[in-house]
Amino acid sequence: MDLFSRKPAHCAVCGAPLKHRHKPKREWNVKGYLCGDCHVTKSTEFYEAKVVQPCVVCGTRYRIADMWEPRWQWDMDGLLCKGCFDKKEVDHKSKKSTCAHCGAQLGFIRYNPKPKWRMEGQLCRKCWDDTKAERG
Repeated sequence: MDLFSRKPAHCAVCGAPLKHRHKPKREWNVKGYLCGDCHVTKSTEFYEAKVVQPCVVCGTRYRIADMWEPRWQWDMDGLLCKGCFDKKEVDHKSKKSTCAHCGAQLGFIRYNPKPKWRMEGQLCRKCWDDTKAERG
């Protein structure tokens, strides 16, 4: 009489013999126990499909796995869809490479406007000097 013996169990998904039984959630619609690999796979599929978040710029909803994290230079919180990320990347490169006042190509030396000027982007030396003379 084997009081503590168990019948050999197999995974309900892949059929592998089980060393440790993992109980599936009701929402997964799986009858029986799972092996460790199948349990991890099912849980990631379930939670990735469940977690949906809107894009910060356009507001369309995507799975988090399909969204992009903004670069630290952009000073943004949240996630972006691929289209908005690409637009923001092009906009950032253009602001970084051209003068915000006259539109000339910037060289190696760039000048940041003072916060009280309320300008976005960077300036060439001529525009920075002119703006400083005007606004102080």
